[in-house]
Amino acid sequence: MGRLLGEPEVWDDNPARPRPALRGLTGLTIGAVAGLLVAFAVVPRPAPPPPEVRLPPSAEAPKLRVERQTLYSASLGGGPLLLTRSGRLEEVNADGTDRRVVAQNVRASAVVGPDRAGVLVALDSGVITRIEANGTTRRLGPASFVADNLVGTGRRLLACPDPEGRAVDRSLLLDAGGGRAKPVKVGCPVAWAARAGVFAGAGGPWTRVEGFRRAATTPKGGSVLLGRPGRRPRVLLDAKALAAAAGKGAVVDGLALSPDGKLVAVSAGRPGRSWQVLVVRSDGRRVATIPLAAGHRPAWVGWSDRQGSTTLAVAAVDRRGELATAELAARQAGGYVLAWQPTDGNARVLTSGVPMVAADGFAWSSDGDSVAVSAPAGVFIVKQADVVYSTASPVTGTLLAWPSGGSP
Repeated sequence: MGRLLGEPEVWDDNPARPRPALRGLTGLTIGAVAGLLVAFAVVPRPAPPPPEVRLPPSAEAPKLRVERQTLYSASLGGGPLLLTRSGRLEEVNADGTDRRVVAQNVRASAVVGPDRAGVLVALDSGVITRIEANGTTRRLGPASFVADNLVGTGRRLLACPDPEGRAVDRSLLLDAGGGRAKPVKVGCPVAWAARAGVFAGAGGPWTRVEGFRRAATTPKGGSVLLGRPGRRPRVLLDAKALAAAAGKGAVVDGLALSPDGKLVAVSAGRPGRSWQVLVVRSDGRRVATIPLAAGHRPAWVGWSDRQGSTTLAVAAVDRRGELATAELAARQAGGYVLAWQPTDGNARVLTSGVPMVAADGFAWSSDGDSVAVSAPAGVFIVKQADVVYSTASPVTGTLLAWPSGGSP
């Protein structure tokens, strides 16, 4: 009997058995793919880097043509400006009218208030001083405590110590009424959130850095702490994260808390290097990086409070060469004021040029609509609508604050 071409020698109707090696490889592949899919879905991925604000675009500070208008009988901010001049604390309306002396023989560098009773608390040459509505004064806190910065609202105050010969992280929480003091382990600079009852301060590692004060080294913190009165502060931005964001050896030179305490602005850098402002959420996540023009350092950072909407303002001043350690009013150099919006991440320059020449004081208005800048040429009011005002007659003095109301 013949055989068909290709006919097997022996017919077998049973299905062929899979080879053990092939079956093992197939199972291993399926398991690996499934594992990768599960890991991709479960394992947290690093957050994307925060956007970097590209303003100003060049290496130099922006040069804007400032169109000035004169204020006549204007009511801005809801209260008078608080300034220090010739050993006096004074208040004056934004248009330059109704200037009066609040306290004599007070060389204030910071002020909190006034409260509803017209009581102010000022930092007077390192002494925390309560100023009554009638101008009388008395010291708050221990006689041995010398402060370098003062923040707060109402009865709650936070003062950080002058670091010369003292522990740099021994700040005091103070009661503005009775003067009771409680130590808190943070150092200068410090900040306060008006509505949230949250404070921020610098933490270690502490490094002595040249270039902040003439012929001296200044201890500066390498991290940022966040806390509430009665609780131990927690680390918001540690030294490693600060160095990664602002460069190796970066230190904290300024802090500002948004009124709701949800955002912290950190001025970080090192003399002789680039400076920037980091915006960090209260959970530690960085929101934005705002680089400054070459050779410029933040003199002031502050948040507005405008009907629930906030804006960050940064006053950057020229610190190149011999200007590095000069007093603000003695610099005879310029700078610029930058505004950043957390809602859309946009930034723009509010003013530069004449208003910033030797500028030595900055403050938001209580309604969050304007920034005031004091300089030897007078006080300039910069509205967010890009209009710069000056008073009819120059108002002299260093601006400390622009609260919602003055003492009666």
